[in-house]
Formats: sequence, structure tokens, C-alpha cells
Amino acid sequence: MRSWSVTSTLRGVHRYQNLAVAVNKRSLVTGAGNNNQGGNGNEGNYGRFGQCAAATAAAAVLFTALNERSKVYAKEDEGEAEVIAMENRLRQFSTPDKIFNFFASYLFVSKGRRVMMMTPLEFYSSITPDCTLVHGVGAGAHVEVTQEELDSGKAAIEESPMKTSVLNDIGKLGLLSYADFSFLLALLSTPRRYIDTVFNLFDVTGDGKVEPKEFAYVSTKMAHKSGGFGSYTDIDQDEILASSSGLLNYLFGKSRDQPLTREKFKKLQVDLLEEIIELEFKEYDQTNSGRISEADFVKFLLKNGKITPKKKATLIKKVEAKWPSKGRGISLPSFKSFFYVLAGSVELERALFYLDVEGIGVDRDEFRKISSWVSGMQTSDH
Repeated sequence: MRSWSVTSTLRGVHRYQNLAVAVNKRSLVTGAGNNNQGGNGNEGNYGRFGQCAAATAAAAVLFTALNERSKVYAKEDEGEAEVIAMENRLRQFSTPDKIFNFFASYLFVSKGRRVMMMTPLEFYSSITPDCTLVHGVGAGAHVEVTQEELDSGKAAIEESPMKTSVLNDIGKLGLLSYADFSFLLALLSTPRRYIDTVFNLFDVTGDGKVEPKEFAYVSTKMAHKSGGFGSYTDIDQDEILASSSGLLNYLFGKSRDQPLTREKFKKLQVDLLEEIIELEFKEYDQTNSGRISEADFVKFLLKNGKITPKKKATLIKKVEAKWPSKGRGISLPSFKSFFYVLAGSVELERALFYLDVEGIGVDRDEFRKISSWVSGMQTSDH
């Protein structure tokens, strides 16, 4: 998996590192020293450019590392924390199109069209604070890839560590476009009880199934672009339907002859949420024990909060003092049920408003009942 640490010493040459990553990734796709492989017909020139660029990047990094090698080793962990903090700020304050461009690492080339695309695991990273599975390469750092290279397996596509993975199933069929990214954001942010409403939005003709053209029309409307949300045109539809989108191939087949049913639409949301929840849980359960500490659970809750690092550290210390590292812990089912509570935060806020009209607060039992109603699952008393 692509993961690296950038220390404060190497921040000045971060752009060279991104270039080296892109060149190295391209060499995995095209094959070093082979002029008969690849998708742009100019591999000899590209190979010489790649070697030169990689050598320049390596020299810049090596020169800085030799001058400051003691600082590099001392601050390695701190450097990755810097990268994570920077990515968190981007997720929190940037628009969807900028987030997509930062984490998308592939430029898909087909029939004269060049489209930025990302892997399904990059999508997971783009929406998950503190993610360490995959880091973004940054806007402008990408590698060209063709359909032939994807079909032959030459492209280095990161995979989810889960045994049963819808992200991997989509990734085997292709990459994700910006329209796919916008659709998945909307799908994941919709409470489960309202998923039928979202399906009806895509079912323009009202016949109980979504055709590829209907999907292209609505997903274009949903995609945020510079200056606002996109307007639909025939060009947009043609580009979406002709794209080698792993999501479209997964939903409608490569020949676009399979309609999307309501049941498959619901299953996609459930499978995505289940995998994202388990991946988040595994970020804290490094030993695969099936449980995480109360302190780790609080870290998960606070990482989306708009509070200072100092206040976060204070709250975590209070939890650690009350529940030691070998306390009761949080199981995956309990973590999952509360994740669904957070996913239905709008309903939770509405329910608390009507329950606490006098402004005196609610007790633990009342909150537990409301949480179980919002999530549709039994919330743990812990």
C-alpha cells in the first residue's frame, strides 16, 4: 500500500516526492525498459523522462536527508502526523472537487479523453479522518493509465484488507470518476430509512428500476463543480456512459444492459457502510482482538469534532482514568450500532429536540432508546 512519512525536514521537497511516487507508479504500469507496453505510444521518451525525474527527486530527498539525517530519524512519526493533520484539514474545509483531486492519483486516457479517477480505497481515504491505509498524493500528482493496462492488471491498484469487500469488487471492474465520487458521498450520507427516496430520485421514469441514462442524468446534477453544482448536457451523459467507471460496470454491467433495481441499490449502501465501519474499527484494533479500548472509541468520536487538540487530549485522559486499557472495551457490534447513530445525526438531533423541549436534558436510558430508534439496532448500555 502507498504510505509514507514526510518529516518537517522534508516538507520543502514534498513536490519532488510526489513526482517520484507518480513515476514509480507508472513504471509498475508500463514496465521498466519495455517500449512495447503502455498506452501512449511514446514509452521510450517517457522512460527517459521518468528516469531523469526519479533521479532528480531521489537526489533532492537524499541531499536533504544527509544534511539532516538525525532530525529525519527523530521526527519520522511526527512527519506522518503532519501529513494526517494536513489531510484532515483538507477533508474538513475543502469543497468536494478539491478533495477528489487531492486523493485521485490516476489520469485515465481513452479515445482522446483524459479524466481524473481514483481507486475505491482512495475514496475511503478521502472521506475518513486519520486514515493511514492510503495517503493522498496531492493535486497535480497523478499517473496516466489506459483501459488495456487496467484489464491486464498492470496498474498498481490498492485493495481493501477485508476478505469480503465491495470496494475490491468495484475496483476489479475499474476506477471511480468524480461523478461516482459525488454519488457515493450522497449515498453514504443518506439515513437508511430514506434510501427509498434517493432511489426514487434516480428513477426518473418511475418504472421501479434505474437505467444507465437516468443514472447519468441525476449523478451529473449532483456533482459539485467550480461555481456551483453541475448542469446536465448531452456531453456529460456521453462521457459518463462511455467512461470505464468501476461503479457503472458494477451497477449496470460493462455493456450497460443491466438495470439497477431497488434491492441492489439498497444492498450497495449497506455493503459500503458495513465495510467502512469495519475498516474504521480495524484502524484501532491493531491486534484483531475484536475489541477496542474506551479511549480509542473517544478518539473516533472526537476526530470529527471542531475542538482544539489540547481539549481533545484532556477528554481522552479523563476517559483513560475512568476506564483503564484493560477495561470492558468496545466490541465491533457496539461500535457498528453507534456508527449508525452518528450516520443518522439529523434524526437524532430532531428527536432530542422534541424530547427535551424544556431544556433540562435527557438521561442515559432515554438517550439509549433514541439511539436504538435512529440506528435501527440495539445500542449497548456501555
